[in-house]
Order: sequence, then C-alpha cells, then structure tokens
Amino acid sequence: MLAVGVRGAAWRGEVTPWGDVLVDDEVRLRWFIAADDRWYEPARETTVRQRQISGVPIVETRVKVPGGDAVQRVYGVANSGGAIVVEIYNDSSLPFAVAFDRSDISSMRAPSPTGVQGIDLPSGSVVFPVGHHATMRVAIRMSANGQTRSQFSTNELEALPSFEQVERGWLGALQISSRVDVPEVSWATLLTQNRCQILLSEPQIFNSQTDDVEFVLDIAERVRMGDKAMQLSSDIAVATEKIIKRCVENKIVQWDEDRAILSASMLLHRAGERRGRDDLARIWSRLTETNRSREMTAFIKSSSRCAAWIESQLVAYRRDGSVDLCPRGIDQSWLGVNFECHKLLATPEHTISFAVRWHGDRPALLWDLDGPAGVRVVASAVDSSFSTTDARGETLLSGFANLGAK
Repeated sequence: MLAVGVRGAAWRGEVTPWGDVLVDDEVRLRWFIAADDRWYEPARETTVRQRQISGVPIVETRVKVPGGDAVQRVYGVANSGGAIVVEIYNDSSLPFAVAFDRSDISSMRAPSPTGVQGIDLPSGSVVFPVGHHATMRVAIRMSANGQTRSQFSTNELEALPSFEQVERGWLGALQISSRVDVPEVSWATLLTQNRCQILLSEPQIFNSQTDDVEFVLDIAERVRMGDKAMQLSSDIAVATEKIIKRCVENKIVQWDEDRAILSASMLLHRAGERRGRDDLARIWSRLTETNRSREMTAFIKSSSRCAAWIESQLVAYRRDGSVDLCPRGIDQSWLGVNFECHKLLATPEHTISFAVRWHGDRPALLWDLDGPAGVRVVASAVDSSFSTTDARGETLLSGFANLGAK
C-alpha cells in the first residue's frame, strides 16, 4: 500500500492498490463508480492502474469506464489539524456517479437524495453525481490522535489545497536536500519516495535494539531536509561509537557504515559539536578504506540507506580528505548522456553539485563545491590526472580509456 499524510502529523493514511483509504488501520473509505453500463467496484476490476504523482504522497488510481477513466486522487493536507482529501475526476466523455461507503465525510455538495441503487453497500453509503470532466472532492478530517473530527464546511473544503499545490509543496521541501538527474532514472524517483516516507514517519528512538547505521542515516536525512541536529547529538555520538567499534573489530568498513560515519560528522558539525566532529574525523581517517557496493537490494530501497547508497555512487569522501566524483566511473550505459547532481553530501562541512556534458566521446565536468576553501576535488575513476582545489570550475576529462563498465 502507498502512504499519504503530512510531515510531522500524528496520523498516517494508506491507499490500497484499488484506492480504498485507511488511516492508522481504523478509518476506511471505499469508493464505487456507477457508469453508463454498470456499477464498478475498483477492488474487483481488472482495469485498475495506480501511481504516485511525482513520487510524492499523492496516490492516483484509475478505473476504466465507458468513454475514459474514473480517476481518484488521495493526499494529505495540514489545514485545520489535518485531513485526507479524496478527489474523483471524471476523465471520460459521459457523466457517472461515485459512491462512498460512509456518510461521515465532508463533501462539496449534499449527496443524491435517491441514495445508492443497483449495488449492495453498507448502510449509510452516499452517492454523488460527477459530470463530464468535473471533479468531486470529499475529505476525512483528522484530529491529533488520528481519529476523525467534525466535518469541514463547504467553503473550508473548497479552500483546501489541490493535489497540484500539494505536489509542488512536497517537491519544494525535498529540494532542500540533494537531487539527481542521471541516466538511471529510477534513482531520482527512489530519492523522492524514500525521503517522503522518512518525513511521513516518526523519528527513530535510539536504544539497544536500534540499527545504529539506519538511525544515523535517518536523522541525517531529516536534518538535510530542515530538522535540527542539536537535540540528538548525544544519541548520534553513541550510535557512531558503536559503528566505529564494529568496523575496528571487523577490520573493514562497509559502504553504509562509511556513509553513516560521514553523516554523523555532518550532524555533529551542524549541531556545533566541533570537538566531537574533529575527534570522529581523526578516527575515521585511520579506518580501512570502505568496501564499496554497486548493488542496490530491496532492503536498501525501502530504508534510509537508499539515499546514502545513491549518493555513494556519485561522490565519495576519501581518507586523504579529497572529494572523488563518479567514484565507480561512468557506466557504459551513461556514455554520451548528459547528467547532473545537486547538493550531494561531500564532507562533513561541504556539499557538491556537478554536471557532465559530452564533447564527442569525452566528458566535460562542471563542479561547484559549497563549504570552506581548500578541499581537493578529483575524479579518479574517470581521469586520474584531474585534481583541483578550486571550489568551482569546468574541465574536459579523458575519454573512453578510463571509463568504468557497468
């Protein structure tokens, strides 16, 4: 199921693959369509298609009806303590009616006085006509403990943000952190979906059972999207100590442990804990170089490791203090394709943006390092001769001979 909601809310909604809405497993809203030929029950239809709009918590479900589609869009808004909005859009050439299986919802207009006919629905179900290319909106108003509250007035309901406005709001919030536009198109979607899931969930509580790497990476993602680091600096220090102890015992640093240590250093820096940051940097510099992973598993895709893995494929912080761009080289499938990355975590004090533009078979690198001066930028897997301490610039790198194979 796909999640919907708002950042920091005490409640969370989910949408089933056929468009039913659940809130904290207690509130359920089912929908049905009365088209020109028959009633359509999405849970039983074979023409149901579903997607997340732009990868953010807006779920669109489509059902084929005569002349086009019945389109449902579900999303959360923060207005008046929070609500889940359900929009039904008639993307067909004929009018239809939509029925919901509960009447304690806010709606733009009064339900049809004739009620639901021609299909067995629970008592209290309501039906609304929806004209050709018209939109019908209802909402489930939430309270702080996740329960439904009094209904919206018609004016309040009409004033709620549209799904387009909610989409822009989510994308704007996410762009505070890094973003990528690379030939592996799934990476950008995964970053968006994963970060939205993080913002919809409660921050992890650190204890003896906590995955220390996951904890640090989760907090790092939240801080990069606007949360404050200072309140959690002691937990971050304890979690990082456990990670380092494990690395020393195993005599190897896994890629996710390496990223967690880098993220912890960034968090301590942003929290103003400079002594802790410097101590961590000294210990990290003596650890064995990381065992880098090129494979993304299903587990990584569904966790805070997702963003860390994607960024690790595009930039690496080396033990000598340099920032290494495209550390795995440039895959054969990327050759000749322009790509760019923005605000990647480069060092505890730096982010970097860079782009690759092709001149025949040679990549031109453009970079912009944000942070204190003096950090060396390299691209060792692409052109071992390139090295600079310039914070920004562009250069033409070597050709096919030094490019990595996928």
